[in-house]
Amino acid sequence: MFAAQDETWCADSPLGPLVLRYAETQELLRDRRLDHGGDSYLRRNGITSGPIHDWYVPMIVNRDGADHRRLRGLVGRAFTPRTIDQLRPFIRATAETLADEVADADFVDAFADRLPLAVMGELLGVPASDHDVFSVWSSDIGLVFALATGGDTTARVERAVAGLDGYIDTLIDEKTKHPADDLISRMVAAWRIDEAVTREELRNLLVTLVFGAHDNTRHQFSNLMVTFAEHPGQWTLLGDRPELTDRAVTETMRWRSSAASVFRRAAEDFEFRGLPIAGGTFVTMAVQTAQRDPRAYPGGRSFDITAVREAPLLQFGAGPHYCLGSALAHAELSEALPVLARRFGPPVITGEVTWRPAIGTHGPNELPLRFPSRA
Repeated sequence: MFAAQDETWCADSPLGPLVLRYAETQELLRDRRLDHGGDSYLRRNGITSGPIHDWYVPMIVNRDGADHRRLRGLVGRAFTPRTIDQLRPFIRATAETLADEVADADFVDAFADRLPLAVMGELLGVPASDHDVFSVWSSDIGLVFALATGGDTTARVERAVAGLDGYIDTLIDEKTKHPADDLISRMVAAWRIDEAVTREELRNLLVTLVFGAHDNTRHQFSNLMVTFAEHPGQWTLLGDRPELTDRAVTETMRWRSSAASVFRRAAEDFEFRGLPIAGGTFVTMAVQTAQRDPRAYPGGRSFDITAVREAPLLQFGAGPHYCLGSALAHAELSEALPVLARRFGPPVITGEVTWRPAIGTHGPNELPLRFPSRA
């Protein structure tokens, strides 16, 4: 892939143009001639109606302009930097508790899944007794970006959407009657004051938040551990120098992003850097490749937690659609990583790693790890 990146900014693929370089990806993510194409994406995968269609097509990421700002405003009023800062002690305490059980286990089950799930539950006000069933739904719904892989993928996404829709409806009713200090209560209160957002839109927003707060972050945690298992000296350095945590988090997300690729649809015919792009064409950004582009990140084909990386990450998007959950993901990683690096030596992979398909959200499904005691 890097040989192709050295030659050109774009390659052909079965999915359409594949963007390999950072600058072109950044520019296209902001290009108003591209949209998310939710309806076309589902049609391409044989879905024209049903629960996936009813959730995905009206999702906030598939809205633009004033419609997008209207929905984002409701989330923004409730999901503030202060909200995230207030979660940090909970994240640290949960990471310490989970670290007691993670020394020799499947990391996905023991830590990567459980920490973001607990944080999501604390943020949204989901009782701990419901976390297990929530975990299946919030993991499977992320497979919406891997529908092309076939098998039982569509059925799993359908079950997840139906389950989350019903559960979130119940939570909205509960928080309306008995508000608490959580994100759903705050969003319900804002919704009742500003009725520009319908109940169906509120439910859709919350289901999307559940997906974003859990699935992406659990894969990023696991990707982080695979990366440090491949670079044990960097782990040891972090344990000795915890002040490098923020750089380490940024570097691990740059190196092995949970968003392996993102796509956009051409809303009209246009030309970009000499390439004609017909309306309706899907353009796929190879995020993981572009984030190692040495034109944007000098020395970017090496993993180095001491490096200062000035170019923003691509995995959270750009412009009006920049991911609302990026700060929460960074907070979880930056609070949990020092806990593990302080207590343990470099992680060692002890068995077969199985992976989610490298389309959309990508990371290990199973990651058997051993953490030796820190010397």
